[in-house]
Formats: sequence, structure tokens, C-alpha cells
Amino acid sequence: MMRSRVVSSLIVDRIRAKPELKPVEIIHEFKDYYGIDISYYHAWFGKELAKLDVHGDESKSFNELAWYADAVKETNTGSLRTLDCEAGINRFRRFFVSFGGCIAGCQYCIPLLFIDATFLKSKYKGQLLCASGKNGNQGFYPLAFGVVDSETEENWTWFLQHLASILLPMGRVVTFFSDRNQGLLNAMGFVFPGWPHSYCYYHLKQNLISKYPKSGYGKLLQDRVINLFSRCAYAVTEEEFKVAMEELVIVGSSKVKAFIYDLSRDHYANAFFKRMRYGEMANSLAESFNNWVGVFRDLPVLPLIEGIRQKLMVLNSQRRIEAEKWTTVLCPEMETRLCENAEASRTWAVRLSNCTVFEVFADYSVMVDLEQRTCSCRLWKIDGFPCTHEILGSNGSAAGVVLPPITKRPAGRPPTKRIKVLGEFKRPLKCSRCSVAGHNRKTCKAII
Repeated sequence: MMRSRVVSSLIVDRIRAKPELKPVEIIHEFKDYYGIDISYYHAWFGKELAKLDVHGDESKSFNELAWYADAVKETNTGSLRTLDCEAGINRFRRFFVSFGGCIAGCQYCIPLLFIDATFLKSKYKGQLLCASGKNGNQGFYPLAFGVVDSETEENWTWFLQHLASILLPMGRVVTFFSDRNQGLLNAMGFVFPGWPHSYCYYHLKQNLISKYPKSGYGKLLQDRVINLFSRCAYAVTEEEFKVAMEELVIVGSSKVKAFIYDLSRDHYANAFFKRMRYGEMANSLAESFNNWVGVFRDLPVLPLIEGIRQKLMVLNSQRRIEAEKWTTVLCPEMETRLCENAEASRTWAVRLSNCTVFEVFADYSVMVDLEQRTCSCRLWKIDGFPCTHEILGSNGSAAGVVLPPITKRPAGRPPTKRIKVLGEFKRPLKCSRCSVAGHNRKTCKAII
């Protein structure tokens, strides 16, 4: 019989490389590699023994956090880290960390932060709270994360207060994205009063979908309701929103009315959102972070935190090497988007109103004000990036036009033949048949 200790010795390297390896996968690997059948218990317990050999005792891992916090302070300048334990008994409650490099780079990112939590799978469970931004090349940028015992309003407030100590000194107002977790919403209002906060469109859509059956007429009604709700969320003017909302309430009846009544349009609709969302509508970037760290969620708390730090270091190093090869003025993703906008607008007509105001004639007429950075289509304000109309307007401004040189036309008829240089002569015509000058082979009459 294959004992758990033997299983552990054979899979220890596999657990080091892939901590999330499942017992069922271990059973299949033993059958494929060794031709041996092992029980689920031996596979599971063998994995636990291997994890103990690689990562140490989970209960002792919490005790090492105090040392780790001091090590971060000494070796990673500018980092913010806090270990919080219950008074008297010194039992772990929560740990917050934001590394100095991440804090320094945050001020050059797009002013967006995606807030989310994901559960941990280790022996002592808990929640991993995270705040991730977006860099200039549209890549996700982990700023801070924390390990807490549970997802409560108190823990969210504690986490956001530490986040505020990073953001407030920068003097930047960022737009937050999250789901509608009530504890998080209360904490957000307490720590960041007045700061823009957008609900995740994807989560709102899923909540709306859950109110209808998944088959038959209910599915058809569900699709129509979601389409109308999408029109409400993406509408760029209040008039468009009103038209779509009236139709949505009629089609969705009482189920939609109750849902909409509890939902503030200032937190999800483009037409009413008071700040920029830079084209973002969902909290999908936070989900990307959760997937990115998913490999560590089975680990004890210290290997979890250290694993994320190492992965952050590799990510930033790879991005630095990649950025050194860039030759564009903007980040490549945004440069490509700018060129696409310019290409889409190249056939439109532009009329100048004054130095900075233009009228662009596309499918419909819009006004572009370069000084105020506005366009009557409102996409510039919504996306925080020049729309197709603005690209055309800026190309049509006097500062960007290359004028032709001033030339003076000479008197008389323009010459049609090139003037020969002194000493230049024309080679005489010579017959290739008789080698006599004055005619060619076609007109040659010599008898040969």
C-alpha cells in the first residue's frame, strides 16, 4: 500500500511549483507515472504533508508576520505595512501591505482603483482584500492588499483608511469601482466622502438576470431587459437615458421597478456620473488580480504574502524591460487607439469657428473645444481620451498644418523641353543592321 508519507516525498517538488494541485490530479499522476492506484485520503493527506515540508506549519506562519513587517520596513523603502492583533491575547486579525515601488508608481497611473475581496482556502480561511489600478498601457497595477479574518464593514473601513493614507498625500481624486457590498459601500462613504464611486456594471447585470427564468419566455424577456438596461448604462445624454429607462420599466414591470428604485443612477449611468470613468464600466480588473494570485490562495498567510510580492517584482521588472523598447510618444495601447480614431475620422469635414473651437461634420454635426477639452458627443468627458471628432479638430488647427512654400511664376509660356547643359549633345541615330548613321533598322534600305 502507498502510504501518505511516501506520496508526500514524491510530490513535494510538484507542490512547490503548483500549490493548488488537487488530490484528484495527484491520483491520476500516480496512475500515469507509476501505474499505482492510491486512495483519495492518501492523495489529500500526502499533499498536506508536502505543503508542510515546503511552506511550514500554517499556525506558526502567523507568528512570522511580525518579523516580515519589520523586514519590509527595513528593506523596501516607502512601503506601508500594518499588523493588527487582538489586544491581550495577541491573536491575528488583519495584515495590510503596500510596497514602496507600487506606491511610487501609482501617481503615474490612470486615477482609477478597483476594490474587491476573494476568499482564501488555507486551514484558517480568511479574506484577501485588494486595491488595483490601471497603468497608462491599460495593464492592471496592484497597489495594496490585505489579509483579514472576514469581510466585514469594520475590516473594509480599516483597509480603506490605510489606502487613504497612500492616496491623500498624492493630492489626486480617484474613481473607485466595486460591487454593491453594503459593508464596503458604508466604509467607502465614511473614509472617502464625496469621492466618485462606480458600481460594477457586470454585477448589476447579473443581479437583474437572476430575477427572470433561464428558459422559455422568461429567457426572451431577460435578454430584452438586459439590452435596455445596457442602453441606460451606456447612454451619453440624459435624454437617451430617459427614453431607454421608460421602455425598461414598461418591459420589466414590477421586478425592474424594485431593482431600479434601490439603484442610484449616479453610480452606474454614463449620463449622470459626475467624474471620469476612463471608459471603464465593470470591476473586471479586480477579478484579474484575484485570478493572478489564485495560485497562492491555498498557502499559509506568510507564503501567500511573499508569493504576491515576488510576483509583483517580476511583473514590474518585465514591464520595465518592455517599456525600454517603446518608440511611440504615448504608451503603445493608447497610441494605437489614437491612430485608429484618426483613421476613422479622416473623411469628415472640419470648419474652424475660432482658435480652439471647431465644428466637425460626421454622421451628425458636433462641436469640439480643444481648450476646454470637450466635445458635444460627450465621449471625451466619459472616456478621458480624445474622441474621433477631437482628433480631426486638432489636426485641422493652424498649429498642426504644414503650409506650401511661396513661389513666383515666371513670365511667358512654361517650357515643355529640358534645357540642355553646355557641351551636352544628342547621340546620332545609327542603324543596327548596316552600321550606317542617319537611319534605323526599320527604315534601312541597304543591300546585304
